[in-house]
Amino acid sequence: MNRSPSKLSPWMRQHIKAMTALLVTLFVGGVQAQSGERWYQIELSIFKHENSTLNEENWPSDPTLFSLPDNARKLDQLMDVLSLPEWEVTPAITDLPVEGQPAQLEELTGADAPVIGNFRLPDFDRDAYLLLLPDDFNFADTNRALERSPAYRLLYHAAWRQPVRQAAGAQAIQIEGGRMIEGQPELDGSLTIRFNRSEDRVVLDTALWFNAEELTIPVRESRDMRSNEFHYLDHPVVGIVVQVFPYTVPLQNQM
Repeated sequence: MNRSPSKLSPWMRQHIKAMTALLVTLFVGGVQAQSGERWYQIELSIFKHENSTLNEENWPSDPTLFSLPDNARKLDQLMDVLSLPEWEVTPAITDLPVEGQPAQLEELTGADAPVIGNFRLPDFDRDAYLLLLPDDFNFADTNRALERSPAYRLLYHAAWRQPVRQAAGAQAIQIEGGRMIEGQPELDGSLTIRFNRSEDRVVLDTALWFNAEELTIPVRESRDMRSNEFHYLDHPVVGIVVQVFPYTVPLQNQM
């Protein structure tokens, strides 16, 4: 028995139009490769030393140690689209297409059609500062070891790709992780990936801080790193493991 294709309800039409507009806003301006830039893939995990005694040291309290640089940005991630409050409305069963039948998208022509403009989905191979998917992670075993040990607690993990520049043009990346302490994340602040002066090393600079219940502890570290090596930055409260390696951005007609 043949069924005619089901029609989209007004709710579904509005949902598609709004979703398209939102995706345009989020991704049309994605940072992509420019000619001559050197790109790297970065992966890092930040963890707390659970046995650290926070009160045994005199920590600096200079307010400038606990502020974000003006150019700080968060890593983009696809899940931001799927977790926005606008999409928490659950449609009625009658609003959905009949099971096994395609929606009649022709209804979205004319005045009801979404404005596509320069819309595109995020490009995980070519977009900078985009949180990579688990298939591209290399620290799975490291993170499992940290999570199994009572001596450590994983606060943050991320992997992404970006162009690397000298300090004057470097992009600060905002970091938040761990538990919430009085409305603030335990781990806060930013980090920067840049070249050293001779551009033969990639440098990680951290401008992080750790929020304890009665203390705010700065985590300021800097490390010159060789590509493809596993690096460990130690601090009395947190540890950082990081790896960087060169990444060649594929041409648009590749992949």
